[in-house]
Amino acid sequence: MQAMNRKIGVGVLWNLASLFLTRGAGTIFMLFLARFLAPEAFGLVAMATVVFELANAFINSGLGAALIRSKDVSEADLNTVFYTNLLLSLVAYAALFTGAPYITAFYSQPELTPLIQVMGLVVFINAAKVVQTAVLSRKMDFKTRMKANTLSVVVSGCLAVAAAWSGWGVWSLVVQMLSSALISALVLWLVSQWRPALQFSTESFSRLFSFGRNLLAEGLLSVLYQNSYVLVIGRFFSAELTGLYFLAKKVSNLIAQQLTGAVQGATFPALSTLQDDNAALRHKYRQIMQLMMFLIAPIMGLLAGLSPVLFELMFDERWAAAVPYLQLLCVVGALYPLHALNINLLNVKGRSDLVLKVGFVKKAVNLTLLFLAIPFGVIGIVISQVIGTFLALIPNTYFSARLVGYSLFDQIKDVVKPLAAAGFAGISAWWVAQLEMPFLILSLLFAGVAGLLIYILASVLLRAEGARMIWLKVNDRLTKKFGKKAYGGQ
Repeated sequence: MQAMNRKIGVGVLWNLASLFLTRGAGTIFMLFLARFLAPEAFGLVAMATVVFELANAFINSGLGAALIRSKDVSEADLNTVFYTNLLLSLVAYAALFTGAPYITAFYSQPELTPLIQVMGLVVFINAAKVVQTAVLSRKMDFKTRMKANTLSVVVSGCLAVAAAWSGWGVWSLVVQMLSSALISALVLWLVSQWRPALQFSTESFSRLFSFGRNLLAEGLLSVLYQNSYVLVIGRFFSAELTGLYFLAKKVSNLIAQQLTGAVQGATFPALSTLQDDNAALRHKYRQIMQLMMFLIAPIMGLLAGLSPVLFELMFDERWAAAVPYLQLLCVVGALYPLHALNINLLNVKGRSDLVLKVGFVKKAVNLTLLFLAIPFGVIGIVISQVIGTFLALIPNTYFSARLVGYSLFDQIKDVVKPLAAAGFAGISAWWVAQLEMPFLILSLLFAGVAGLLIYILASVLLRAEGARMIWLKVNDRLTKKFGKKAYGGQ
C-alpha cells in the first residue's frame, strides 16, 4: 500500500504540474484573446466546438481507456487501436465537412461553415496520438505528457495572440486549437518509442471494444450533454450570449474539471490494481474524495466571491454580464469531484456498462431541466444546470454503494465540511471585495487572503478530514527532515 501511495503521489504531482503549466498558460492566453476579441467570436467558436468535440469522442473514448485499463497489452492491441482510431477519425471528419452547411443553418450563423470544416482537422490529429498517450499513461510517464502539453499550449497561445493582434478575429481561436493539437501530437511521436506496424487483430478489437464500446457510448452522451447548453443557447439566443456563457464555463472548468482530471489520470492505472479488493479500493477512494474536495471547494468558493472584481480587472465591460453565470457554475464545479470520482470508480471495477446506464439517467434528467429552462433565458438555463448537478448525485452514487459500499450518505459526510467552509470563505471574500480600495488589485488581494484565512479557520473548527490528512503529511515530512526534537520530542 505504501508503494501504491508513492506511485499515485508521483503521478498526481506530474499531472498537477502539467495542469498548472498548461492550463495556467492557457488561461493567460485566453485573457489576452478576450481583450482583443468580442464575445461573439468566442460564441461562434463555441458553436463549432460542439460538433467537432462530438466527433472527437469517437477517438478519445473507449479503446484508449481500454488499453490503459488492460492488465496486459500486446503489439497487436496497440496497432489495432491505432488503425481503428485513424479510420474513425476519417469518417468523422468527412461527416463534419459535408454536414457543415446544415449545422450552419441550424444556428443561423453563415460564418460557421468554414470554421467547422477547418476545425474538424483536430479530430484526425488527435486520433494519431491516442495510442501514444495510452502507452505513456500505462507507464505512468506523466512527465513526458506534461512537456508535450506545455509546449503545445505555449506555442499555440503565442500564435493565437499574434493572429488576434493582426486582426484575424475568430480565426485566431481556430489557429490556437489546430496548432495546439498538432504540436502535442508531434512531440508525443518524437519522444515515444512505440511505432505502428501493419497489423490488425480482430481478436484484439473484439476484446478491447467489449469494454470500450460502453465508454464510447458514454463519451458521446457526455460530450453531447456537456455541450448541450452551448448548443441550446447558440440556437435560441445570440452569439454574444453564447460567448459569455462559454467564457464563464471555460473559467469554472479550468479548476474543477482539470484538477480532478489530473488526479483521475494519475490514479486510474494504479487503482485498477485494487479492483478485486473492495475494502482497500473504498478506503483509497474515500481518501482521494476527501482530499479533492478539500482542495477544489475553496477554490470554487473564492472564485465565485471574487469574480466581480476579477472580471473588472481582467476584461472590459463587454464581459461583465458573464459574472452571474460564473458564480452559479462555481457551484457545479465544487461538486464535480463527487461525480467524476464515482464514475472513475465504476471504470476501475470494469463496469463500463454501469457507466453508460448512470450517464443515460442523469443526462436525461438534466436535458429535461435544460429545455424547461429555455423560456427563462440564459440565467434560467444556468440555474437548471445547478439543480441538475444536485439531482445527478443520486444515480452517480447508487452503484458505488452497491459495488464497494461507498453510499451517498457516506460521501455527503465526507464532503459537507469542506463545502460549508468554502461557502463561508466565498461569502467573506465577496464582502471584503465590496470595501472601498484605491486599486482593484488591492481589493482582489485583501479579499482573497481574507477568504483563504476564513476557509482554513472553518476547516479546523469543523475538523475537515482533508485538512487533517494534509497536516499529517506535512508533519511527517518535517519530522523526517528536522527530527523529533523540532516538535517537542526526545
